[in-house]
Amino acid sequence: MIETQNFNASTAMRKLTITTLFLAVWLSSCTHYYYVANVQNVPLFREKNEFRLSGAYGFGDYSNCAEVQAAYSLTKNIGIMTNFMSAKGGHVSDSTNWGKGSYFEGAIGYYKPLGKYSVFEIYGGLGGGNQHHQYAITEYFPRNITFYCGTSALSFTKLFVQPSFGLAFKGFDVAFSTRLCSLSFNNINNQINSQTDESEYDNLNSIAHNKRYMFLEPALTIRGGWKNVKVQFQAAAANVFDKQDLFFVEQPHISIGLYIAIAERYK
Repeated sequence: MIETQNFNASTAMRKLTITTLFLAVWLSSCTHYYYVANVQNVPLFREKNEFRLSGAYGFGDYSNCAEVQAAYSLTKNIGIMTNFMSAKGGHVSDSTNWGKGSYFEGAIGYYKPLGKYSVFEIYGGLGGGNQHHQYAITEYFPRNITFYCGTSALSFTKLFVQPSFGLAFKGFDVAFSTRLCSLSFNNINNQINSQTDESEYDNLNSIAHNKRYMFLEPALTIRGGWKNVKVQFQAAAANVFDKQDLFFVEQPHISIGLYIAIAERYK
């Protein structure tokens, strides 16, 4: 009797495993995120008329980003900066299941050198962006068939405050920064077929219902090289205050790029 029960349990387990594997290869769809944190611009100014320019490649769980940033110190304590990001994810080339978007922001802030190497700064800014998504689910068994599920378009604005503290040397910089953001979705056009992709349809409806979200985004920036040109690495995370809404946030956001600094003291 015991042997029969063990046999039946083993048979049931094998059937469950086969069924699970079957479902895994039967349908496949890419994850769609609706918020990707951009690279934090941390210029670490020390004097008037300094200029910073950087370009970076960023990536996360789903997206790939090209980002450009610039900053300028207007006075001995006031700086301005601007940032641009273009992001995409999924299979844009074969027009099946993908998302893409762009984002631009500007900010003004206060910086204060503390001693010979350390700098404190805080910036406040406003940004806006838009994104477009296309949805599809692919059936891989018994043959490859793709089911088109619809599209969506979103636009948003973001208010943020970004304090940071860093150490700037001739050939090496390190900085800790964080952003407190208020993200507001201005328009969400949900054209997803709820019969074929109910999950994403419900996700967009949830975002449209709440519309405004608060984020805390800590980041670590490391730069190394020469006084004028350095390689920059940054790791950041986006933490939404309502943990139930983490489904639409991609994290972490990792970037690597080239950082150029122009200052009178470097001549």
